[in-house]
Amino acid sequence: MQKQLAEKEAEIANLAARLENREPEKINEASGSETGITPQDIKELIAQGIKEYPAAVSPPVLGYRNPYSTHYDSVAFPKGYQKPNFEKFDGNNGSPHEHSAHFYSACGETALNDALLIRQFVQSLKGAAFTWYTQLQPGSLHT
Repeated sequence: MQKQLAEKEAEIANLAARLENREPEKINEASGSETGITPQDIKELIAQGIKEYPAAVSPPVLGYRNPYSTHYDSVAFPKGYQKPNFEKFDGNNGSPHEHSAHFYSACGETALNDALLIRQFVQSLKGAAFTWYTQLQPGSLHT
């Protein structure tokens, strides 16, 4: 991702250099009105978009490993399984016990299998609770 970002920054620098040598152009040719957008404005808008891009996507965490045993990944979900619509727990609002009860209930028939429960649990977290989960040591969860 860093390489792609560097390539995009080089493209922007090249375009900005080319634009700096030109006068502001009419963007809306049909109406004949000038927009007042300068090459510097365009450069700043593009640079801002690139800075915001990493925040808009979730890059993979390098070296991340699940906190549960790898053999849990080999347990198949039931035929026709559809991912439940989990209520998201952020660790700051609500009760962890209440969240666990909602999660267990939402899992339906997969709640009878520890491997399937553990694999689905991360999907019910967000914010600080998700961060906590991603920092658990590999192999530290068993049930």
